[in-house]
Amino acid sequence: MNLHVQGRIGGGTVIVARGDLDYAAADRFQACVERALQRPPAALYLDLRLVTFVDSSGIGALVSAHKQAERAGSRLVLENLSAALLQTLRTAGLVSFFGLPPG
Repeated sequence: MNLHVQGRIGGGTVIVARGDLDYAAADRFQACVERALQRPPAALYLDLRLVTFVDSSGIGALVSAHKQAERAGSRLVLENLSAALLQTLRTAGLVSFFGLPPG
């Protein structure tokens, strides 16, 4: 997994993820989120358009990122989810947890 952190016009921080968010990448993903939250932005955006696969460890990393952002006083926003990832989050009952639109 390749992770790139950048600022966003209008504020916030964006993490652009590319590749598989799986067991092998989950720790690195969580460490990137922790670094991005050291100086908590109002919002932390996770751009997931280039994520090709997410397993249960990846879902756990997304849940952990949401909790980390909440503790830091930031809002976590998932952006550009693939249809497959959105369906996985629906199946896991996490759509409302992440504030995504239902159905």
